[in-house]
Amino acid sequence: MKNFMLCILNVVLLVCGQMLFKLAVDGKKISSLPDILKLILSPYMMAAVALYAGTTLLWVYILTKMPISYAYPIQILTLPLIVILSLFFFHEVIPAHRWIGIGIIVLGVLVVSR
Repeated sequence: MKNFMLCILNVVLLVCGQMLFKLAVDGKKISSLPDILKLILSPYMMAAVALYAGTTLLWVYILTKMPISYAYPIQILTLPLIVILSLFFFHEVIPAHRWIGIGIIVLGVLVVSR
C-alpha cells in the first residue's frame, strides 16, 4: 500500500508540474531568444522544472521498491487528472470521445493495479 501511495504522490506532483508548465506559457508569444529566456526564467517555469526534478528522484526511488510493470501504468493517471484540471483552470473544451478514452484508461489502470 505504501508503494502504491508513493506512485499516487508521484502522479500528483507530475500533474502539478504540467499545470505549472501551462501557466508559464499560457498567453505567451515565443518568437525570439529573449522571449525564450524570459520564459525559462519565469517563476512558473522554474517551479515546474524543480518539481519535475523532484518527481524524477521520487520515480527512481519507486522503481527500487516495485516492478515497473506495476508502477508505470499508475503514472498514466496523470492524463485524466490533467484533463480534468485543464477543464476547470484553463476552461478547455473536452469532447465526449476524449472522456470515453479517459474512462477506458482509468479502467485499464484499475485492472493492471489489482
